[in-house]
Amino acid sequence: MKREELEALGLSKEQIDGTLDMYHKEHDPVQKELDTVKADLTAEQEKVKTHEGTIEGLKKDLEEFKDADVSGMKQKIEDLEKDIKAKEADYQQQIADRDFDDVLKDSINAAHGKNAKAIKALLDVETLKASKNQKEDVAAAIKALSEAEDSKMLFGEAEPNPTGKGDPIGGVGGTGTKPQADSLMSALEEKYKSK
Repeated sequence: MKREELEALGLSKEQIDGTLDMYHKEHDPVQKELDTVKADLTAEQEKVKTHEGTIEGLKKDLEEFKDADVSGMKQKIEDLEKDIKAKEADYQQQIADRDFDDVLKDSINAAHGKNAKAIKALLDVETLKASKNQKEDVAAAIKALSEAEDSKMLFGEAEPNPTGKGDPIGGVGGTGTKPQADSLMSALEEKYKSK
C-alpha cells in the first residue's frame, strides 16, 4: 500500500496518514516475524547440510580405513562432535544476539531515541543480555536514561527539518544576499572605472 495509491483515491492527508499507520501497525510485526522465521529456517538448512557433509565424510573415511585403528576413528568422531557442539553454541549465540539487538532497537525507537549508538554506549549491555526478562529490563534501563539529567537530551521527537526556499543566512523569500551582492559588485566596478 503506497501513499500515491491512496492519494489517487482522493483521500485527505489525515486519512492517508491514519490508514498507513493502521497498515504498518498490523503489517510490520508480521513482516518482522516472517523475516525472523526465514532467517532461522536458512540457518537450520545450513546446519543440516553441514551434518550431511560430516556423515558423508565419515562414511568415506570408514571405507578408506576399514583396516585402520578404531581408536583413531573414535577420536576423530569425538573431535567432530565437539566441533558440531561448538558451532551449535555459536549459532545459538548469534540468534540470541540478534534477538537482543532487535529488542534494544525497538525499545530505543519506542522511547524516541535520537542517537541509538550513544544510548547503547550508556547501557550495561552485557547485564541486559544476561537478563531473563530482557524486554522489560531494557525498557526500564532506557526509561531511566530518558529521565536522567545527563542523558535525557538523547531522547525526544526529532527536530523538524526546515522547509521552503529561505536564505539560511537570514533572508527569506528573495530578500537574501543576491541583490546585496549585485549592488556591491556594481559599486566596485564603478569605483575602478573612475580610476
